[in-house]
Amino acid sequence: MGFSANAQKFTLESMKMELEDGTIGDADRNYEDLLKWASEVKVHPKTSNDPKMWYYRGLLFLKVAGLNNKFSEENPDAIRISLVAFNKAIETDAKNRVTEESKTNLLNVAIGLYNTGYTAYQAEDFGTAYTDFESALPLMEYDVDDLLRQNNLTAEVLEQMMAFSAMNNGEDKKAISALEGLVAKKTLEATIYTNLAKLHLKGEDTTKALEVITAGKEVNETDKGLINMELDIYLKQGRSKELIAKLDAAIEEDPGNTIYYFARAISYEGMKENDKAAADYDKILEIDPEYYDAAYNKGVMYLNEISDIVDALNGEYKPSIIEKKEAEIHELYKLAIVQFENVFENNADIAMEDKVELAGTMKKMYARLEKMDKYNEMKSFIESNKE
Repeated sequence: MGFSANAQKFTLESMKMELEDGTIGDADRNYEDLLKWASEVKVHPKTSNDPKMWYYRGLLFLKVAGLNNKFSEENPDAIRISLVAFNKAIETDAKNRVTEESKTNLLNVAIGLYNTGYTAYQAEDFGTAYTDFESALPLMEYDVDDLLRQNNLTAEVLEQMMAFSAMNNGEDKKAISALEGLVAKKTLEATIYTNLAKLHLKGEDTTKALEVITAGKEVNETDKGLINMELDIYLKQGRSKELIAKLDAAIEEDPGNTIYYFARAISYEGMKENDKAAADYDKILEIDPEYYDAAYNKGVMYLNEISDIVDALNGEYKPSIIEKKEAEIHELYKLAIVQFENVFENNADIAMEDKVELAGTMKKMYARLEKMDKYNEMKSFIESNKE
C-alpha cells in the first residue's frame, strides 16, 4: 500500500513536470501519458481528493480544450471537466496552495465556455449554449483585474447570451430571469427592456411589461423602440389618450425638454396623427436645431406616409385618383428631402456608414424628384465612401 501511494504521488509529480515544462509548447506535450496519469490519480484513494490532483487535472483538460487534434476530439467535454476540477481544487485546498492559480485559470475556462457556448448558439443548439454561458457566469467574480472585461467578456454579455439562448429555445422563464438580472443592473441596452417586455406581454402581463418599459426609459428616454412599445401597450389597452395626457403634463411642467416632445411625436405617429407629430418635431428643432434625430424621424414619417398611399393605390385604375395621389406623393418627397438634407449637411457626428446609407435613400428620392444634379452628387458620395 505504501509503495502504491508513493507511486501515485510520483505520477502526480510527473503530471506537474510535463504540464509546467516551459521548453515545449502545449501542442507538443505528451497527452497520451498525461491523460492516463490523470485517470490513475483521480481514482487512487491517496490522491483522489488532493487539491494538487484537482488543479493539475484542471490544467490538463484546459490545455486539451485548446488543442485541435485527436485528443480534443476524443475529449469534447474537456473545458467542462476543467471547470469542475479547478472548482474542486479551490474547495479542497485548505492550505491555499493552488487556490490563486486555480482562480486565474478559471478565467481561461470562462473564455473557453463562452467559445463553446457561442459555437453551440450558432449551430442552434440553444440548450447547450445556455448551459455553457450559465457555467461561465460565476467565474466573472475572479476577473478582479478586468482582464476579461478588456476583451469584452463580462457578466452582462453572458447574461444576454443566456437570455437569447433561452428565448430561441422557447424557455421563457429562463429568458425572463436572465433579462431581469440585466434590468436590475440598469443596462443601457434598450433591446433588453423591449425583449423582457415582449415576454411579459406574451404571458399577458401588461402591468409588468409597462414597468419594464418605464425602467428602460429611465436610462434611455429617447429610444424609439421603447417609446413605440409603450404606445403599443397603451393602444391595446385603449389608453392612448392617457399616454398623450401624461406627455402633455410633462411638457407643460418643463416646456424646454425636447425628450417629452420627441416621445409625444412618436406617439402621434403611431396614432397616425402626422400633423401633430410634425408640429412636435418642429418644436424640437426650434429648441435645439442640432437635434438631428427629430429631423430624420420627420423625414422617415413622410416616407412612411408615401408607403401608405402606394399601398392604398394598389388595384386602383382611375386616372384622376392616381394623378391626385401621385401629386401628394411628390409633395411628401419634397417635405422629406428637406429633413434628410438637414441631417446630411449639418450633422457632423453621423457615422460614415449611416451617412452612406442616408445618401442612398436621398439618391433615390432625387431621382423621383428629377433633381439629377443632386442625384449625381449622392452617387459620387456613395462611390467615394464605399468600404
